[in-house]
Amino acid sequence: MHRLLLLRHAKAAAPAQGQGDHARNLNPRGRAASQAMGQYMALNNLEPDLVLCSDARRTRETWDGIASSAAWQDTEVRFIKALYLAESSRIAQIIGREAGSARTLLLIGHNPGIEELAGILADRSDRDARRELAGGMATATLVAFNLSNGFGKLRPGTCAVDRVVHPRALMQE
Repeated sequence: MHRLLLLRHAKAAAPAQGQGDHARNLNPRGRAASQAMGQYMALNNLEPDLVLCSDARRTRETWDGIASSAAWQDTEVRFIKALYLAESSRIAQIIGREAGSARTLLLIGHNPGIEELAGILADRSDRDARRELAGGMATATLVAFNLSNGFGKLRPGTCAVDRVVHPRALMQE
């Protein structure tokens, strides 16, 4: 079995005057959420073999928070420019191209593409998961899929949602 973890970047600060969107950093809430998500992932055996991450500053900082709180310093990470604000179909292509021999792949990206991909992939027969995903993916939300056919055969409506984890629930504990 393969596992696909889709994570929307944590909450970013508003851009400073003259700062482009790509250079936005995390705000304090975003830093706390990424660390909480890293702790959750470590405690729940969600360690990725491979991380595909947009090269935007806020996605890099999201990974840094996760990796530091989970103590995952040796995980292979690829920062991919094409993931920045990518559409869902482009994200799926990148996953298929980059996954290689990974068993658990974490992709850190942006809305609307990552949210659309989660909704497209979710098993059509899982009404509860589809209802939860219909509510959208707030910043730092994680959607974990179990895949029986690997990363190269992502098909709409066929991926089993294992869990949807919202950072606000983790930070209230």
